[in-house]
Amino acid sequence: MEKNTPRQIVLLGVTYLINLTIVIMPGQLINSAHQHSYLSFLPAGAVVLIMLFVLTRSSLRFPGQDLFQSLSSRFPFIGRGIVTLYILFFFWVMVRDIRTMTDYTNIVLLPITPILIIALCITATAVYVARGGAKTIISITELYGPIVMVNLCIIPIIAVRDFDFGLMRPALFVNWRNVSEGSWYIVAYLGQLLILPFIFSGKDYKFKYGLYSMLISLGFLMILTVMPILVLGVEVSERATYPVYDLVRELRITDFLDRFDLILAAMWYPSTLLNIAISLYIVCYGLKTVIPSVSGKMMAAPVGLFAYSCAFWFYENSVQLALFNRVWTLIALLFIVVLPLLIFTIHRPAKA
Repeated sequence: MEKNTPRQIVLLGVTYLINLTIVIMPGQLINSAHQHSYLSFLPAGAVVLIMLFVLTRSSLRFPGQDLFQSLSSRFPFIGRGIVTLYILFFFWVMVRDIRTMTDYTNIVLLPITPILIIALCITATAVYVARGGAKTIISITELYGPIVMVNLCIIPIIAVRDFDFGLMRPALFVNWRNVSEGSWYIVAYLGQLLILPFIFSGKDYKFKYGLYSMLISLGFLMILTVMPILVLGVEVSERATYPVYDLVRELRITDFLDRFDLILAAMWYPSTLLNIAISLYIVCYGLKTVIPSVSGKMMAAPVGLFAYSCAFWFYENSVQLALFNRVWTLIALLFIVVLPLLIFTIHRPAKA
């Protein structure tokens, strides 16, 4: 990537973590840990931050290169194998996000439009953005990142009058087994932050930027997980597919503005397409690193269309998406814990 500022890196990390995590995960966390679901973010976030520190230390051994570049050049066979594994990981993330947003759009916004057309429009938009390269993605992130964060700050201010803190009882009796189950679900989503040292070189990226991204993201995610409980209650929230959306639908500013959720959705929705474009860019950038003769820009369309097909091949509906999260964490831990430790152990400059 080109020279990037700390603000751009932090915004990219926050955007990549929260935009699609808030769609389906709050309901699953509330179903697992009930009123203490917000605590599930803390152990998961700690694990990801430790592994991010490990990857950052590995990246700093090659100051002029990101981890994709340094792994491919230092270990032509093993290194490219590790890069290929991460390409597959983020390809699966992209497939999951395409299906998530397709189902959300079909259920909430466009129930009559054929689901294949919705998915095709989402994929085409992501391909168009990814073809613009890193500069385009960073520019859009700088535009929509602050917009999304401002929207997320407005929601609690409007909803505070409807909060019922009695719905958080018993507040002091914490079932840590349920909390750990929630952490199991969310760690794979938070683990996406590990992409930062893979696409930013050591000259631009420092661990504190990833730390800021994680802390900001955890703050927003914890608030957005607690608010449906305070307004709708545990019983309703844990049965809702999109509890944050159901919460926003309850917001009323004035008598004439009864669909405030559409205004927020209009400002938030483009950022979800940006998330998919980021994943597509990561996959194409990784392919170009492994196979230098391949044009990352030219690969965006075929990779995007393949992901479009896989979105319907891998998942039949959003219920399967939720059920797969338990197994997905087991797969994701290979990329969040095992491979970072392996990289830290073996990835060192060659001795003179």
